[in-house]
Amino acid sequence: MPDRITDQLKRITREQGGVRTPPSEAPPPRESAAKRYGPLIALAVVVLLAAVGWMVIERLMAMSRMQDCVMSGRKNCAPIDTEK
Repeated sequence: MPDRITDQLKRITREQGGVRTPPSEAPPPRESAAKRYGPLIALAVVVLLAAVGWMVIERLMAMSRMQDCVMSGRKNCAPIDTEK
């Protein structure tokens, strides 16, 4: 019982002195690096996947155009390289 009264007196004294946080309350723990950089890493992965997907789609579209040209019976479907 005496400990409770002593703790109450300490708390009242601290409050009167301007200290707002009780001594038993620890400061909030710092965020780990994984928590801070996790969303950024996820965003980078999403952007990378989108870029790779875009390149694959472009490649498939070019191949589809070439197939359409060949299937229509043309003989000059290959792109002509004008650079020397």
